[in-house]
Amino acid sequence: MTAKSLKNTVNSMNSSWWNKIYTPVIIALVFVVGMSVGRHFLSEGSNSYNGGVSKVDRILNYIERDYVDSVDLVDMEKQAINELIKELDPHSSYITPENYHYVVDPLLGNFDGIGIQFRMIRDSLTVMLPLEGGPSLKAGIRAGDKIVIADGDTIAGMKMNSDDVIKRLKGPRGSEVDLFVRRSHVDSLLPFTIIRDKIPTYSLDASFMVNDSLGYIKISKFSATTIEEFDDAMVGLLRLGMEALILDLRGNSGGYLRAAIAMSDTFLEDKALIVYTKGKNRPEKRYLANKNGAFEKGALFILIDDNSASASEIVAGAIQDNDRGTIVGRRSFGKGLVQEQMDFEDGSALRLTVARYYTPTGRSIQRPYDEGTEAYYTDHYHRMLDVEKSDSIPKSDTVKFVTPQGKVVYGGGGIMPDVEIPFDTNFNYYFYNRVIRNSILAEQAIDYYNQHRKQIDAFENMETFAKDFKLGSSVYKKLVATAKSQDIIAKEENIDRSEEMLLNTFNAELARLAFGEKAYFYVYLQEDEMYEKTVELLDTSSH
Repeated sequence: MTAKSLKNTVNSMNSSWWNKIYTPVIIALVFVVGMSVGRHFLSEGSNSYNGGVSKVDRILNYIERDYVDSVDLVDMEKQAINELIKELDPHSSYITPENYHYVVDPLLGNFDGIGIQFRMIRDSLTVMLPLEGGPSLKAGIRAGDKIVIADGDTIAGMKMNSDDVIKRLKGPRGSEVDLFVRRSHVDSLLPFTIIRDKIPTYSLDASFMVNDSLGYIKISKFSATTIEEFDDAMVGLLRLGMEALILDLRGNSGGYLRAAIAMSDTFLEDKALIVYTKGKNRPEKRYLANKNGAFEKGALFILIDDNSASASEIVAGAIQDNDRGTIVGRRSFGKGLVQEQMDFEDGSALRLTVARYYTPTGRSIQRPYDEGTEAYYTDHYHRMLDVEKSDSIPKSDTVKFVTPQGKVVYGGGGIMPDVEIPFDTNFNYYFYNRVIRNSILAEQAIDYYNQHRKQIDAFENMETFAKDFKLGSSVYKKLVATAKSQDIIAKEENIDRSEEMLLNTFNAELARLAFGEKAYFYVYLQEDEMYEKTVELLDTSSH
């Protein structure tokens, strides 16, 4: 669970009525439990101390039995757990039964559902893409369809968030869900009965050859299926003659440690140290490369940014500290903590930080969190907005480390790239970001595709589409007009400078609809500064 979703869960319980009645009880509970529960709550057998019953259980039972008013013990227990862990670190978290599958399933590699990518656009659930082979595509659901009713519940116009929608669409494999759908240029709602099925969730977004020798792989997370997907992609690219690789980990917030270790092993020689972990009650454990990696010699570039975290940073740190490749981009998030998960019988779980991980040179890249969780994430937010140069990173001998080839690297604040590519301070991203975030571009791209489907599908593949397809100026004029109608106001200079980027993103959305997910990235990268400069680096180094 992210800090944001955890905070929203807690806030939803904190009505003024709740505060007046229960906050004194919660404070008293946490105060009484104090350090004793902190020591025993998660240790093996901790639920059987003090005569076989913990203080938490005794106090909750006492409140339930004798408190002056009726109480909701489940909510009180949830409050108590959150109070217990909130001062530990930003990444220890409690997962409620309601949120368990939403938090855990994305890393499992599959879920049971109807198989669509969707987006909430002005309180309407809009299908962005029915997944290939999924039950929605088989039933006839199209991109651009708006799901109005699901099993008798009206969804459109109800101001539901994505979590609420997912809960209505997911369900046991083999179960049915009745949908009523609004489709462009069709007067009445269309009925569909969809049988839920196993839906694979892929962590590899794209893999393709940029040219005859350069390959590209984009990984969105480190899940249970990541290495299988990654290995298959590597085999395919090597067969096509790949001699150099761009591994894109931008926006990848992490996942399973073992997946990061296996991926690093692909690039490192036998016995090379990948990462090691240790904690107060976890002895040091070292992870070494132990196989003949498929790509130990070719040129390697790893792209990272402010949202590359955890497992992404393990891979980047292993490559950087072993002098194996070049890290390109912006300073990563800075999460060097390892969590273990304890599942409870009621369907909830606790993720507790049990160790820190260290890169091969011995650096912990964990950012400081001594000022609290809110300050921790606020710092990250401001760091994304500010233009950061390498000389702005706090550096001292205590966090200074040296790689085998003599390169100086620093810990304590994420992975600093070897080649830094900061945001362009001369460009104002406001208009571009608002058009994307308000889903104006996505919605108009779907409409355009449905109107010009034959023309777009006539292209042989994503390569010919990227090379030869051109949008007319009327498309951008419509985007701008729609943005202004939604009170997205910007200087004309900013609107003009955003045109090339927005039309490229529009093209990428069309490519996704016509040729699949990887086509989006193939087209989008045509105007991606970090990607373009990485290709230039490779060209320079090869001459």
